[in-house]
Amino acid sequence: MKQTLYTLLCLFLLVSCQQEDMPSNQFNGYLQLQSVAATPIVTDDVTTRAVEEDLYIKIKGAEVDTIFEPGEFPQTRIELATGNYELEAYNEAYNSQTMNAPQYYAKQTFNIEAEKVRYLDVEVPMINVGISLAAFSDELSGLFTNPYLTFYTTDPESKQTLQPDEIAYFDYSEGMTFSYTLTATNADNETFTTDVKTYGSKEQPVEAGHCYVITYSLASTKTLQDTVR
Repeated sequence: MKQTLYTLLCLFLLVSCQQEDMPSNQFNGYLQLQSVAATPIVTDDVTTRAVEEDLYIKIKGAEVDTIFEPGEFPQTRIELATGNYELEAYNEAYNSQTMNAPQYYAKQTFNIEAEKVRYLDVEVPMINVGISLAAFSDELSGLFTNPYLTFYTTDPESKQTLQPDEIAYFDYSEGMTFSYTLTATNADNETFTTDVKTYGSKEQPVEAGHCYVITYSLASTKTLQDTVR
């Protein structure tokens, strides 16, 4: 499974501490993010749209606490007083704590030295987890109809359902698991529900930034077997 990342692509200068000497104010230095680009969500066996490029950038220091709206961060370097700073980057879903949406967040500290430019290269990963039910193959669709997945993470009473190719997102916590069943109708017009399966163990942990795709294949003309990728 490939982790989904936003990437702040910045000029990488191969000098000590990634600093560039500048003939300027002896009490100030500079920060520059040359460009901001988003990579699309990548999930195995699922087609989905790219995440909107909606990164907020927040810079906080002893005398600075500024938030730049998406697309508003200056393309040229910005002048900052010498000292230590913290940069946060996040998308709208994180900013508004939108449920059932991919949330991206990263924090990085940096320092500004007098008469020098600091260049940053920051990766902003998705911090929650996705679950998706893969669409049935033509063979399965001819034998089973009306499939949907029922799943829950920590509370069995808080169940959600998914149709094929839908994705649900939920908060990540260390050591978490998720449990799921599939309900469908077979060729004899019998509706059945599979046994509960649970994913998440020491050997196969649930990880933030992943979309887990549950794929069903044919075990017999009346039963299915599942795979989590």
